[in-house]
Amino acid sequence: MSKAQVQRKISLWENIKVAMRAIAANKLRAGLTSLGIIIGVATVIAMMTVVGGINQIVAKEFGRFGSDVFTLQKYPAIVITFDYGKFRRRTDLTIEDADAIRKNCPSIETVSPMVYQWWGEIIRGGGNKTDPTVGIAATTDNYIPVSGMTLDIGRNFTEREAMSGSRVAVLGWDVVERLFPYGSPVGRTIRVRADRYRVIGVVERLGSIFGESRDNFVAIPLGAYLRKWDVRDQLEIMLKAKEGVPLVRAMDEVRALMRVRHKLKLTQEDDFELVTRDSLMRSYNSLTGSIFFAAIGIAAISLLVGGIGIMNIMLVSVRERTREIGVRKALGARNRDISRQFLIEAMTLSALGGIIGIALAVGLLLLVGRLTDALPIAFSLSSIVLAVGFSVGVGIFFGVYPARKAAQLDPIEALHYE
Repeated sequence: MSKAQVQRKISLWENIKVAMRAIAANKLRAGLTSLGIIIGVATVIAMMTVVGGINQIVAKEFGRFGSDVFTLQKYPAIVITFDYGKFRRRTDLTIEDADAIRKNCPSIETVSPMVYQWWGEIIRGGGNKTDPTVGIAATTDNYIPVSGMTLDIGRNFTEREAMSGSRVAVLGWDVVERLFPYGSPVGRTIRVRADRYRVIGVVERLGSIFGESRDNFVAIPLGAYLRKWDVRDQLEIMLKAKEGVPLVRAMDEVRALMRVRHKLKLTQEDDFELVTRDSLMRSYNSLTGSIFFAAIGIAAISLLVGGIGIMNIMLVSVRERTREIGVRKALGARNRDISRQFLIEAMTLSALGGIIGIALAVGLLLLVGRLTDALPIAFSLSSIVLAVGFSVGVGIFFGVYPARKAAQLDPIEALHYE
C-alpha cells in the first residue's frame, strides 16, 4: 500500500471521527433529522421481509399441485376489480360439464368435481363439538391424490362412495383433536348438520397460512352433498392431464368443449377460468408486486423527507462552523478536504439512521413473529443491503450541496464570521 493510500485512509477515518463527534454533540437534533431515514428504511426492511415470507408459503402451497394439474372454475382465483358482478353473471359449472369433459377430452386423465363451503359449520362427535368454523369439502375419490395431499390414518373415498353419496367422511386434524382427543377416529361417527357420517380417514397435517388453519375441515362425498344442498355457482372441476400430454393441449380441449357447451360466439371471451399453478403464481406475484411497490413509494417519501432534513441540518452545521472552516483553510486545507468532511458527515448521519431503521424493523418483526404465526417472516441479506444502500445514497445526494457550499467559503470572510 502506497504512502498516499495510507494518508487517504487516515484522512477518511479522521473525517468519520469528526462526523461522529459532531453528531454526538447534537444528539436530539441528529435523531430528529434521521427520523425520516429510520422510518423509510424500516418500511423497506419490513415489506421485503414479509413479502419474502409470503412468497415462500405460497410457493410451497402451489408446489403441492403437479405441473399437469389445472382447475376449471367460474371465478378467477385472484380478483382485483370493483366489477365483481361480471363474474357472477357467468354460467354456472355443473356435474354434467364434468361428465362431458370425461367423455370428450382424450388428453384428460382425471376429472374431480368439488365444492367448498368454507363458512363456519359446527361438527359433533364423541360427545364433543367444534367451534362454528369448520369448512365442508365435497369431493370425489380423486381429489386428495390430485391435490398433493396424503392420508395419515385410514383410507380415502372409493369411486362408488363418492358418487353414490355414502355417509363417510375424511377429517382434518383440527376436527379430530377437538372431537376425538383419545383413540383413533376411524370408524367413529360425526354429525354434519342433521346427518351422520362414519369417519374413514384423516388427512396429513397441512398447517396454517396467515394464521388460518388448513386442517379445520371435513371432506364428504360429492354425491352426499348433492343430495342435501344446491351447488349453485360453487362447483369447481379439478383436472389432470394424461402422462406425456402437454398441459396446453389438455387445456385447449377443455376450453373448446366448454365454449361449445356455454354457446359462446367466436368474438366472446371465456365465461370460465382455467387456473394452473403457474397462472396462480403470476396472479399472486402481480398482486403482491403492486402492494410492494406502493409500500416502496411510501418509504421513498419518508427517505425524501429524511434527506431534506439532512440537507437542512448540514446547512445549519456549515453556518455554525464557518469560523472552523476558515481556520482549516488558513492552515492549508483544500476545498475538496472541506467538501469531503461535510459529505462524510451527511453520509454518516444517514447511515446511522439506516442502521437504527434496520434494528427497529428486525426487532418489531421478531416480536410479532413470537406473538403470532399469522405474519410470515423471511429475512434476506438483499433487503438489508438495499436498505443500507438507500440510506447512504440519500446521504450522498442531499449532502452534496451543503458540502459544496462549505468548500466554496472564502477563508478570510470565514475567519471574520461571528
